[in-house]
Amino acid sequence: MIAIDGAYIVCGASSPVPSRLVIDDGKIIGIGTRDSVAIPAGTEVIDAFGRRVLAGFIDIHNHGGAGASFMDADQDAFATICRHAARHGITRLLATVDSAPIEHMTYVLGELGRYQDVPDGARMEGIHVEGPYLAEARAGSQPGEHFRVPAVDEIDRMHEASKGRMKQMTVAPELPGAMGVIEYLGSIGVIAAMGHSDADYHTALRAVAHGASVGTHVFSSMPTLHHRDLSVTTVALTDDRVVAEVIADGVHIHPAMVRMLVRCKQPWRVALVSNAIFAAGLDDGIYEKGGRNVVVRRGLAHIGEAGGPLAGGTVGMDRAFSNLLQYADITLHEASLMASSVPSWVLGVDGQAGQIKVRYDADLVILDHDGTAWMTIIGGKVVYRKEE
Repeated sequence: MIAIDGAYIVCGASSPVPSRLVIDDGKIIGIGTRDSVAIPAGTEVIDAFGRRVLAGFIDIHNHGGAGASFMDADQDAFATICRHAARHGITRLLATVDSAPIEHMTYVLGELGRYQDVPDGARMEGIHVEGPYLAEARAGSQPGEHFRVPAVDEIDRMHEASKGRMKQMTVAPELPGAMGVIEYLGSIGVIAAMGHSDADYHTALRAVAHGASVGTHVFSSMPTLHHRDLSVTTVALTDDRVVAEVIADGVHIHPAMVRMLVRCKQPWRVALVSNAIFAAGLDDGIYEKGGRNVVVRRGLAHIGEAGGPLAGGTVGMDRAFSNLLQYADITLHEASLMASSVPSWVLGVDGQAGQIKVRYDADLVILDHDGTAWMTIIGGKVVYRKEE
């Protein structure tokens, strides 16, 4: 049994006050003031010294970290990524797979399908397959040479290889056969997301009508906004049926655009994502991954050379959370919705995670006074604690 004392617990729209939280058998069993919640004898007490306690971050778009990539198709690499994620407050994630030849993607999915969570890392809630049914015009950091026309039989192969752990797939709606594939994904319980797309407004609306419900890293690898030439970006911003992923690293999207997105969608239709790649957590340098050079300069990752196309995210979710507060000028509760509650709803685990409530899983992040993760608790166990 664990008690967190002297904490500012973010569990509602009202301003948090110094409170106490008690955990037993992996669940939250008590939340309240020191006067209202007793600490049973023998309980381990963690004094938070006025730090903020939030529901653990749920990252539905994570490619890697600490030098490892999910495309490595290696169990140790998967564990390294999940440990790195936990150090930044992530308690659950979707392992994101890049476009590649179908044979290799199937192999990677098979390895991910047999992965067993490590006790000191974020839980792998499922797999996000980002490709290969993407538009060459909006390839971004994805290897466009592996893009192809959507095919249901290939999806079946990938889904079977993942042992049912494939939870989300990003598709460009304008590709031939995309509407049928989006509908098919829904029929097998896989979330259809729109991304890496040049689709016009009406095509994107059709995709939503067929079941697409997520916009993959909105603005990135999508058309720019235009007041007459409407596109998939317009739909992602204005259609309430779509949850918009947002990368709040200050690089992929200008802070003003993050603020606009949050104002358009409102916090309950936005999911904060890291889009982290293997370079997250690494020092500046030149690295080779997947046959390509990635240059990290001043913490930013570029393909080929400094100033080249962005290779992906390098900022931890804890820092992205702090950025979100500043960029969007929102409350802690609203930011927590985007980092935890909305992703839990997208994944269908909102009845057990994504909020701080009695009887919910004790998946928590305690943020230090500088906004970085001070402690991460998963299933009631402390899996990370910052060195003093």
